[in-house]
Amino acid sequence: MPAALLPKEEVIERLAIAFRDLGYEGTSLTKLSEATGLKKASLYYYFPGGKEEMAAVVIQQIETWFGENVFAALQGQGTPAARLKKMTAALDRFYNSGSRACILDVFGIGQAGALFSNQLAASVKAWEKTIAEVVMDAGIDKATARTRAEDALISIEGALVYTRITGSPKGFKRTLASLPERLLAPAV
Repeated sequence: MPAALLPKEEVIERLAIAFRDLGYEGTSLTKLSEATGLKKASLYYYFPGGKEEMAAVVIQQIETWFGENVFAALQGQGTPAARLKKMTAALDRFYNSGSRACILDVFGIGQAGALFSNQLAASVKAWEKTIAEVVMDAGIDKATARTRAEDALISIEGALVYTRITGSPKGFKRTLASLPERLLAPAV
């Protein structure tokens, strides 16, 4: 299939990979063109707002995926432990066992941070709130649930950084595996 006929969804997937691999500031239009196999003119056809629009569309696609997979798991049927395990399974798939860079890291610093930090902060806070609600469903008080939810996100993000630096997915896998138990442990 010629590159010019790529569906927009495929173009967005390729852009996401480029942004994750190179960062926002490391991706020039030339690099994005190479990553997608499209000429710059074709990229502008899909994204008249240029690189900033491309990044915004990638973020929106990831937010949609999180809604359909992570939030749906947390808000779905089942015990709190089962819902948290579904969330961690979705995260393991999304981050390819920790080998994919976190979009929060990529778009949360530098020029991208200035452009997208409010949107990313709102997404993180919504995720944190949803995790806390699951923890409260298990009978944990609100303050403890909120703290544990925040700690869970810090653990996930830290494990992603650690995995990326070391090249070993063990820490990420261990973090995900231990999250349900840590989140739902009886309050002391």
